[in-house]
Amino acid sequence: MNNAARVFVIALFATVAACGGNDKKQDDHKAMKPEETVFRDLVTAPGKVEARTNAAMAEHRKALEERLREDEGGSPPDPDAQQDAGNR
Repeated sequence: MNNAARVFVIALFATVAACGGNDKKQDDHKAMKPEETVFRDLVTAPGKVEARTNAAMAEHRKALEERLREDEGGSPPDPDAQQDAGNR
């Protein structure tokens, strides 16, 4: 074998030896919760948006129900106002 082939073989064996397995169990490493990482804002943002949306919907629903109550059960129209409108 020439020198280039020997160097190649040694480099190949060194690379394969460096890829050896780790004797430690992989279970020892506990995964962090997403809330504890740099992505915390991205993970918690949808919950905050949902809370704000639900609050806005509840406020809108309350105003709509109040308006419906006023429109359906409001005081009867003034008969004098209706006569004045008919005379015009």
